[in-house]
Amino acid sequence: MRAFAALALALLATCATARAAEIRLGIFPSNDPAKLYAVMRVLGDYLAAHTGDTYTTVVTRDYEELEQRVRERTVDIAWVNTLNYVRLAADVPAARYLATYMERNETTGRITPFYRSYVVAAAASGIADLGAIRGKRFAFTDHASTSGYAVPHQMLEERGIDPGRDFASVVFLKRHDRVVEALLAGSVDAGAISDGTYFTALRSHGDALRILAESDPIPLDAIVSSGSLPPATVRRVKAALLAMQPDDAFCHAMRTTLGWNAAGFAERDDRFYDSVRKLSRVP
Repeated sequence: MRAFAALALALLATCATARAAEIRLGIFPSNDPAKLYAVMRVLGDYLAAHTGDTYTTVVTRDYEELEQRVRERTVDIAWVNTLNYVRLAADVPAARYLATYMERNETTGRITPFYRSYVVAAAASGIADLGAIRGKRFAFTDHASTSGYAVPHQMLEERGIDPGRDFASVVFLKRHDRVVEALLAGSVDAGAISDGTYFTALRSHGDALRILAESDPIPLDAIVSSGSLPPATVRRVKAALLAMQPDDAFCHAMRTTLGWNAAGFAERDDRFYDSVRKLSRVP
């Protein structure tokens, strides 16, 4: 890892004489926008220090807006969730994969490019298993969310639960943290969130949530170029991302601000995302 980082930094030095760019860095609103702005400013500072470019952050209203901004090239570099990545890779030839976000697994301590989706209920609700959520109020995040909709929707169907028929009501709350808030407030009975959101809630609220089901490992988010930047600029951004160490200030900011165990970025083959491609057809 250190040897690769040294090689990546050498590439950055080679690119240092290239003309600096003003780069718009976009991200989807999985959490409180103020928190996302805070951590993305740290990422922008890291990239600026390593590339000589300047960065501004765009937090979009929803997942669809970020996908549209990549298509229209009104952002230059985008942090996209897994489901939007596979859609963009199929539909937008100009979009280019740069890297995959990495996390340190909460239970094993290993750095991994995977995470999971959880279906959860408030412990105080008395719901003890997945079968008990029929006829209850359910919360997803967003239709374009991987762990907040596509994956749990499939999990529920595989267990014989039709989200369009078997719940008293279904709401889309746009953000993972809002699903937790709704569960704790008692305004919904069960919901779908990422494992990172669950562990953040566990640290803040103790055992207030009960896990009813968990998914298989899901490939983590991708960083893409929209096609608006010159190739030399894209190369130095990619090299900087891949050179980031797990103890970087950005990883620390992600852990302390969002509760996500960020551990840098890695390059993966496009086939890494094949397990999610079938989910792009989830209604």
